[in-house]
Amino acid sequence: MSHGVGVLDRILARTREAVEERRRRMPLERLQRSAPTPTGRRAFAQALAQPGRVNVIAEFKRRSPSRGVLREDLHPVSAAQSYEIGGAAALSILTEEQFFGGSLEDLREARAATMLPTLRKDFIIDPYQVWEAWYAGADAVLLIVSALPDRALRDLLDVTAQVGLDALVEVHDRIELDRALAAGAKVVGVNNRDLRTMDVSLETALELAPHIPEGVVAVAESGIHGPGELRMLREAGYHAFLIGEHLMLSPDPAVALDSLIRLSSPRRLPGLLPRGGRPVAVKICGITSVEDALMAAEAGASAVGMVFWPGSPRVVDVARARAICQALPPFVLRVGVFVDAPAEEMARVAEAVGLDALQLHGEETPESMASLPRRAIKAVRVGPGFESVQALRYEGVAAGLLLDTRVPLGAPGGTGQPFDWNAVRGLRPRVGWLMLAGGLTPQNVGGALSVVHADAVDVSSGVESAPGKKDPAKVRAFIEAVWRNGSVNGEAHR
Repeated sequence: MSHGVGVLDRILARTREAVEERRRRMPLERLQRSAPTPTGRRAFAQALAQPGRVNVIAEFKRRSPSRGVLREDLHPVSAAQSYEIGGAAALSILTEEQFFGGSLEDLREARAATMLPTLRKDFIIDPYQVWEAWYAGADAVLLIVSALPDRALRDLLDVTAQVGLDALVEVHDRIELDRALAAGAKVVGVNNRDLRTMDVSLETALELAPHIPEGVVAVAESGIHGPGELRMLREAGYHAFLIGEHLMLSPDPAVALDSLIRLSSPRRLPGLLPRGGRPVAVKICGITSVEDALMAAEAGASAVGMVFWPGSPRVVDVARARAICQALPPFVLRVGVFVDAPAEEMARVAEAVGLDALQLHGEETPESMASLPRRAIKAVRVGPGFESVQALRYEGVAAGLLLDTRVPLGAPGGTGQPFDWNAVRGLRPRVGWLMLAGGLTPQNVGGALSVVHADAVDVSSGVESAPGKKDPAKVRAFIEAVWRNGSVNGEAHR
């Protein structure tokens, strides 16, 4: 198709007419005085940057100018629920009527059927449409730079912030990216579809990735059909991926999405992929209550750990762990800690609780980790006589390695005792992802990170007032110390 600009022009012309029609029926002043859809706003931008996950914005659209009718038998509620089951981080609902067959009612119904943050995808050119999105219950709106002059883009970003929504600002080339960043965009989507030709090329996203600064959530859009493309875009630095036609054309969208995510998931347990340095992630382990879990998340923890080893004073049962996981915000990883547990037991607990990853502190062999139900971090205990090979045999098998303290005849973790960090200096460059544990406190974590440039740190007893009870002041002090003293590339995070 060689008339992409003509298509866009026709869509924008029709959008202006439709907005005026709706404005006559419901003036802006009356819309602003109306009560919005009674659902709390969901954190769209945060959902796109969840660490350790393949964050997919799954899209519902009935048709498109480039492909015609995509799907007529799939209701937005069924699609949204399938996407949630399949592991989507967020929804995108096409609401443009004439060219895409969508409506705001599609958005209302889809969002009400799930717990996922929802994007109104439309051709937003007027503040009235932002208020419409607010009224319909959307969590975010799409702003297309090629459809907006600079002043209009800034004004729409201001209105979006005013009503409490996030904005996904879509660009197609370097000039548009610079305009989006100058306007203050915090979430940038790179559309691989050329609006002039309607051709799709992933080279667009790959070329623009290095120019998206740290602190801006990067989203790749269009042309993503397989796990290889997802892996390539993740490695380029993208945090999230908007996928529509591939899922809409699949017989079972849930299965298609689950397969994409599973086959493109990283072997390691990363935070945000770096375009430069990034902060060291913090996991607060030994969580035994919803109160402590929410406190840790609010303080800035990237992950929380729940212990399922019966010998620990911090052990939790499935019911309590499930309550903790359900209360946590979506961007906090839920990690289950096990010691020599059968794979079947870990699978049962992981499914019942909703775990994202496992942490193994026993004598598990690399061979035994092949059939685990979730990605797993393998703990390796460090003490006198430690040799790097003890840890390296798990490299490429585990999602990451954790270094903890070996105590003769002691517990497999949570000892509160540090080990000699110099003993693992030579190990760090040889492993893909490394977590540091063992007697860490707000006072010593900075020194530990200066020796072992870990990707993450794990703390339990060092931030407690009693076994299993976290001290909020200590948790905050610990996380602040990590942020002051460490980043993944070994430089201080500022």
